[in-house]
Amino acid sequence: MVRKALTVVTALGVFMAAALPTGALAKTVDDFTDLQGVDTATKAKLETLIQAGVFQGVSEDRFGLNDTLTRAQFAKVLALILNLKVDDSLTKSSFNDVVADDPGNGFALPYIEALKQAGITTGNADGTYNPAGNVTKEQLAAFLIRGLGKEEEAKSMPGVSDKTVSDWAKGYVDLALQLKLLDGSVNDFNGSASRDDLIDGLSNSGTYHYGNNQPFRVYGVEQTGASRLQVNLSRYRTNEELSFKVVSKKYGEVTVKAVEWSGTKATLILDRKLEEDSYDITLTGTGPIDEKYTQGSTSTHPEKLASIKFTDPSDTVAWAKEIPVHFAPLNQFGETMDLTADDFDISSSEVLTTVKGEPTVLVHMNISTLRRGDRFTVSVMEPNGSVAQTRIFSIGDTAILGKLESKGITDSSGKATDSLMSGQQAYWNFTAYNQYGTPIRDLETLTKYISVTSDKSQLKFSGISVSSGNSAQTYARLVADTSSEIQVKATLRAASTGDTFQSTLTLKPKPVVEPAPVYSPPASTPLPDPEPPVEENPAAVVEEIGLAGLTSESVLVQPMTKNAKKLYYAVIPAADAPAVMTADEVKNYKSAHPESISGTVDVTSTVEHTKTTISLSNLSTKTKYKVFVVAENTEGLLSEVKTQEMETRFKFSLVNPPPIIIPEGADNKGALSGYVMYDAPNPLEEAELFFTLDSSEKLSMDEVILNAVQKKALSDARKASSGMGSFEIFSIPPAESPYYLYLVMKQGSNSYSDLLKYQVNWPTQPLPSNP
Repeated sequence: MVRKALTVVTALGVFMAAALPTGALAKTVDDFTDLQGVDTATKAKLETLIQAGVFQGVSEDRFGLNDTLTRAQFAKVLALILNLKVDDSLTKSSFNDVVADDPGNGFALPYIEALKQAGITTGNADGTYNPAGNVTKEQLAAFLIRGLGKEEEAKSMPGVSDKTVSDWAKGYVDLALQLKLLDGSVNDFNGSASRDDLIDGLSNSGTYHYGNNQPFRVYGVEQTGASRLQVNLSRYRTNEELSFKVVSKKYGEVTVKAVEWSGTKATLILDRKLEEDSYDITLTGTGPIDEKYTQGSTSTHPEKLASIKFTDPSDTVAWAKEIPVHFAPLNQFGETMDLTADDFDISSSEVLTTVKGEPTVLVHMNISTLRRGDRFTVSVMEPNGSVAQTRIFSIGDTAILGKLESKGITDSSGKATDSLMSGQQAYWNFTAYNQYGTPIRDLETLTKYISVTSDKSQLKFSGISVSSGNSAQTYARLVADTSSEIQVKATLRAASTGDTFQSTLTLKPKPVVEPAPVYSPPASTPLPDPEPPVEENPAAVVEEIGLAGLTSESVLVQPMTKNAKKLYYAVIPAADAPAVMTADEVKNYKSAHPESISGTVDVTSTVEHTKTTISLSNLSTKTKYKVFVVAENTEGLLSEVKTQEMETRFKFSLVNPPPIIIPEGADNKGALSGYVMYDAPNPLEEAELFFTLDSSEKLSMDEVILNAVQKKALSDARKASSGMGSFEIFSIPPAESPYYLYLVMKQGSNSYSDLLKYQVNWPTQPLPSNP
């Protein structure tokens, strides 16, 4: 808004300005004495409107920027802006207070009728238009919104709560403020609108424009983001080549990475975050540019945290052992800031951990107490406490896949690809959403519902992974194995929804590398005598690798060695592991891959046939691994590499632990029953649940399975499917010592679960009552 004080002209002067013919527009801003003190950006706006015939001065040398607008004057201005059809021959109006011989407002009759025909005004309820009345700011909003054809949108708006706005105008004002048709600093919307209000609304919004016959002018510059400057121009860009020179007071000329165009606005994206600084922007290019208005300036400020917004689409979340909760830290421009969960103080009614590099936390459910319909809270607060947000979540059903989106296939470097070399991996990136609209990060749920198939066996699906750097980034791994170039069609499919995506890949064989020629000396040159062999100290040997105590997350690796002083090991997911590794590669694997499951252990004895135990934890469930082990003797000589493959167990759990023995029947024996939830490697294949109740607390997995198969007392086996299984044990004799319930599951020929064990006590018998 222009703040320069201007004198309100007489009614006669206003009329003369409104009645001036549009053909007499030879003036420029410099011809008006009351515009000499306004800023360059405002002059640029006025120049465009004056030369487009929308506005004239109120006298020969005065523009009247702050003069109020009568409804008659406004009718003419808006009719010209909208290029409405105006019938100059009309002498009778549909409004009873608009007459052609009115000395002050008669000129507006055809323009008022044009507005009515266009549906922009309906007048007052009593059939009057009130041409001499001033246009209020709320009326200005309604006129401009209707001129844009957005009346229905305005009626659907919630409306502003400002007491100075009439009830009928609340939606119009709400939308006008959003579109910048009105200045947000207005404090009285029933007050009269000035010519300046109308000019700001027409120019700043970028919504109205007056044809592309005017040159480009810079109206102004403002900061609209952490790295964004918006330049407001006088007209739309079509095919003109325009560019911007941006100069910082602190750093000199800076680089513009990109320009985004929207209507009459150009948003410059800089190669740096903005600081407390000032910038000058200069418009250049091949289009018609008004050389007097090529520059704009603005002061800038660094981004700061303004609000925190939880981004999960629903307050209801799928039941899981780990529930991801996402939030967005927003700056003063509404942009998401580059902050992670570790930058905030976060608390919850449950146990939580942060996800590295993301504004995401994992809430760990207490599965023994929380059920469907229960609630938990998450609070996120800036460390200094100035910005905070809390949200209450309800626990819903177990996660199922509700929607699948394909993100395309990339190579190991992250670039899109449609070809794959034999032996190499490609990654089909996707995002899976559960029934509540939240991205699924749980690997077991993803594996249960999503698969990739191929029309040729040379392309294999090797499983699904979740990126450790981005919990929403999930992908299926594809491996090529071909001796000739072929095309294959791959299909990504969600079993629950039927979502299907197809892609064609070209598989290529590995290039044949010709062996280097072996040098043979000329026949006339005698070969040197062979040197006698050098007797070396015997190297260390890894004779075999044993595995013990294998679970879904841990294992004991037990290499049997000879002449060993140290062991080096690397445990790599089979999908990512090389076919072979050299001894030096295994020895140096930890230094090259610090985050890997690898390391060094000392061998306590160098005698032959020494067994050393390596304890591994934090393994991924249901995952095939390759274990590489190499030994080093006292002389520093390395053994050959020994390799062992293994697959971790899958997890399952009781639905309502702990189980309870229920006495029943006249024989005073009890019964025990319950349900389990599981997520085996292939959710479409049946699994088998083995269970036994025993007084021993040291049964092995093999013993539990054997008892169940042989149907020994208090033991049995049952089929399970679709992630659920059940068990029942009857005729349990009373006992003072505790029982132990053992459960284990199997799917296919060699996929086993963890072994679960629960202590179960026979209920204490009530004391007999006195007769």
